[in-house]
Amino acid sequence: MYSREEVKAITDKVINMAKADAVEVDFSGGERSATRFANSTITANMVQFDRQVSVTIHLGTRAGSASTRQVDDASLQQMVKEATDAAEKAREQTDLQPIVEGPQQYEPVEAALPSAVNFGPAERARLAKQSIDISDKMGTVGSGFIPKTHQTTCSANSKGLFAYYQVAEASFILTCRTPDATGSGWAGTSGIKDVTTIDAAELTRVASDKALKSRQARALEPGRYTVILEPRANARFLSLMTGLFNAQSAENQFSRTYFSGKEPGTSKVGEKVFSDIFTLVSDIGNPLLRQSPIAPDGTPLRDVTWVEKGVLKNLAYNAAYARRQKKPVTPASVNNSLVMQGTEMSIPDMIKTTKRGLLVTFFWYIRGVDNQTLLNTGMTRDGLFLIENGEIVGPVQNFRWNMSPIVGYNNLTAVGRSVPMHTGESYDGGGTALVPPVRIEDFLMTSVSPAV
Repeated sequence: MYSREEVKAITDKVINMAKADAVEVDFSGGERSATRFANSTITANMVQFDRQVSVTIHLGTRAGSASTRQVDDASLQQMVKEATDAAEKAREQTDLQPIVEGPQQYEPVEAALPSAVNFGPAERARLAKQSIDISDKMGTVGSGFIPKTHQTTCSANSKGLFAYYQVAEASFILTCRTPDATGSGWAGTSGIKDVTTIDAAELTRVASDKALKSRQARALEPGRYTVILEPRANARFLSLMTGLFNAQSAENQFSRTYFSGKEPGTSKVGEKVFSDIFTLVSDIGNPLLRQSPIAPDGTPLRDVTWVEKGVLKNLAYNAAYARRQKKPVTPASVNNSLVMQGTEMSIPDMIKTTKRGLLVTFFWYIRGVDNQTLLNTGMTRDGLFLIENGEIVGPVQNFRWNMSPIVGYNNLTAVGRSVPMHTGESYDGGGTALVPPVRIEDFLMTSVSPAV
């Protein structure tokens, strides 16, 4: 979207305009686009092009910032003037973080492949048609969302830093329903940087099959069930606890978390906190993920093991807190290049080894109940099936559930193959992780939900 040379010309110009002890410049810009379809037709094609340049001016221990969306000389000069005025009026900051000096070496990540960069309306329309043809043939009604992002970011400063990164990715998300709206199925893949791997026809067959098989669901009594969470459901469940890895929260005696130690100001690093089969890492150079290898301050990100075989190995120390605690900065965010390690076990393999349980396709409307225990509530949706003696025996009415990931990931009995999946509610932002399907024991279903 924006070449290295184009961005460097802009950041150099801003740095040269400023008269200051130090100057930091951030650039971001690119494309966000999407195609939506429903009722066997494309309903919307959307595209947004945007950019922003920000500058921080350092005058001794004072700093001021400003930003603009225009890159002509007059707009950049006005931005620099506003930041300089803000710095002159700012209070002295004795703990102001020093800026990064010199060029940095980053993990090589090829994140803007041609297939994703060139993934335009025509390519998205072809996928939509493939999906519509399959759903029509199978007698379902599909509603799909195909988002694409192509973004450029850069952090530069007057001390020689120039951290440039470009990324492109796409997703294919589909819900199929029966014409009488009594059955619904979901399938999707998200955060994909090689869009040639998106198989819209197969995803539509999966969603349509779930929709057809979810009709005439029977109600089960609420209670504790063995559940198999497909990757999307597990991704949402995992996202509920990533904030636990904040060292400042864990070590704060006034806001203790599950990772806080027995003594105030300590943590459980080195202690077993989850099941033996739970391992969570940040894998910066992972070939399937596209997250940046550059930290927000321009320093290189490195691989971090957060949990290994259930044992807490690391917490995230940002620069300011690490300096106060006289500890090293953690070279990655827990939300960057996150991988929940899996196995080669498939979902059918999990089903075969489950005596009685529920296959869960999708979680929605998740809301927090208790911050201390991370208890959350939500509902199942778009395909919930009963498993008995290693086989799916039929559809089940949806449930509302109450569960904490702290409890859930202590009750793991199986993990499958990890696949790319967004962990948040949306499918077109950051937060893609590699997430496997999992089997969790004693998952509390509290009441029947009328959702289809």
